[in-house]
Amino acid sequence: MNPKGPKINHLSYADDLILFSSGDKKSVKLLMETLEDYQDASGQEINNEKRFFLKYNHGVGRNNKRTIRRLQKWTGFKHMQFPFTYLGCPIYIGRKRIYYFADLATKVLNKAGGWQGRLL
Repeated sequence: MNPKGPKINHLSYADDLILFSSGDKKSVKLLMETLEDYQDASGQEINNEKRFFLKYNHGVGRNNKRTIRRLQKWTGFKHMQFPFTYLGCPIYIGRKRIYYFADLATKVLNKAGGWQGRLL
């Protein structure tokens, strides 16, 4: 987590969960143990098709690739990159880019056209 960023360490949305971590081995190990404890206690399992991690790129190149490989090994999660779509909305870093919203705008226009046609 960026030291200047918000001090949020998790967010929950219905049956989704977003966890934030520094990415060091101790934090990731504790995070994974907690997820395993939750699965054992609740009987629910993390959907392997949906689980992934994002790494905010403070650097590029060899160290960044090495960190991604380590996180994949420690978590078993796949690595995703920004931008990506969550619940139909684009999630990205930086300034708003109109092309991130092109698919969403097309879907809204198609729905609106369908509603208008049914009203006639």
